[in-house]
Amino acid sequence: MATLGCSVRLALAFLCATGASCSTAATHAPNFSGSWAYQQKCDPGHTVNLTIKQADAQATGDWSEGTNVSGEDGSLKGEVRGDKLFVRYCSTDGNDPKSACPTYDDREDYFALRDGAIVRYQKYGSAYKEDVVLHRDDAGKSVPVDTTKCYDNKEG
Repeated sequence: MATLGCSVRLALAFLCATGASCSTAATHAPNFSGSWAYQQKCDPGHTVNLTIKQADAQATGDWSEGTNVSGEDGSLKGEVRGDKLFVRYCSTDGNDPKSACPTYDDREDYFALRDGAIVRYQKYGSAYKEDVVLHRDDAGKSVPVDTTKCYDNKEG
């Protein structure tokens, strides 16, 4: 019986090595690494900045989010599950002691890649709702300004 199992594994290894379709071949997690930003300038304004470092399916990084009035920042950690990066946050600003770093919040958001950007889905109760689209924040390039969520739908 053990010989049969070994023979099947050897046959699968041979098929994979020769380029045949192999359902046991390793799949790679999508890569969320990099600097990402969102900006809205109208009304009270809104910015989100992320720096993500990913190793295999694990991710760590820094985040900041705010308006023209106030903001907060901290660290994030997460895990890629399928094609989504699920993250939890901790804060360094001291406003929320239950999630002050190094203690991470129980709430878990996720990000999904879309057209070269990442979309944040925030958890509300047991459901996730699309929130903001973050674009790569590359040196020398400007991040698109979102005017779709402005109260008067005009940039201010």
